[in-house]
Amino acid sequence: MRLSYWFRSAALLIALSLVGEAQATGQQIPEITAQGFDLTEMQQGELGNFGRLRVRFEVPNHIKELRIKERSYEVDLARTSDTANFELFGLSTTVRQLSDLTLNFETYINRKLETKGDYAFELQVTDREGRSAAAQLRVHVAVAPAREKQSSHDLVETAPFRFTRIGASDVSGADDFGITWRTIESNTVIIEISRQPSGASKLIKMALSDYEEISTKEQLSQKTATSSESSPLHLPTANGQAADSVFALINQTGPYLFKITGSSTSLSELGTTVTLTGEYKH
Repeated sequence: MRLSYWFRSAALLIALSLVGEAQATGQQIPEITAQGFDLTEMQQGELGNFGRLRVRFEVPNHIKELRIKERSYEVDLARTSDTANFELFGLSTTVRQLSDLTLNFETYINRKLETKGDYAFELQVTDREGRSAAAQLRVHVAVAPAREKQSSHDLVETAPFRFTRIGASDVSGADDFGITWRTIESNTVIIEISRQPSGASKLIKMALSDYEEISTKEQLSQKTATSSESSPLHLPTANGQAADSVFALINQTGPYLFKITGSSTSLSELGTTVTLTGEYKH
């Protein structure tokens, strides 16, 4: 009687164990998910300039096969030894035995899709127990809109400048632009830049980003025309403090945009010498 009870108990435990193992195993099926987009929707991009497109493969029981098919191209990334296949999907080595993997289709699309149109990737992953998951990644590749070529006549020209003032003398190099300055504070040698009579008609404080972004004469004209007058401008110049300061002016010959890259000061018998160096666009 006791023996029969023992066998029944053992059988029940084995059965429960098998059920639990089956349930656990049933939950460990492979899964394919899109990263940051809906896998059921067509993904859009430009020919030769398609952005990042990532798909994740979660395979708790480890990858045995990972097949990708697109038209005549077909590869099993778990079996191939050709590193060129890995590079197409952002990999450095085989995926066999991995349990979590993300592929980036950006390189494949930009290298192998040479004409506009709709394309589909058939994806299938199989684990060591033979369980599989499949999905389809669809992309539409469009030709980038034509961009107008910029004529060299439309682009700003760039030239260096060097402005120097010794004591109360004129500012050397600045007369052609119609500006001058005077020193209003001696510790950091703050200079006050202003327009000369019959010189510049407008003086404008600008940002460094303005200098970096303006590349055409039209942009320069529009920016200076719509910006407010800032005269006079105050700049500390000792120990290079004026570096990266930007200002613009308009005179009879057109608008100019100045970027200071260096400033220096020194004392002499004639007074304080202030020098500004940099480049300008016109």
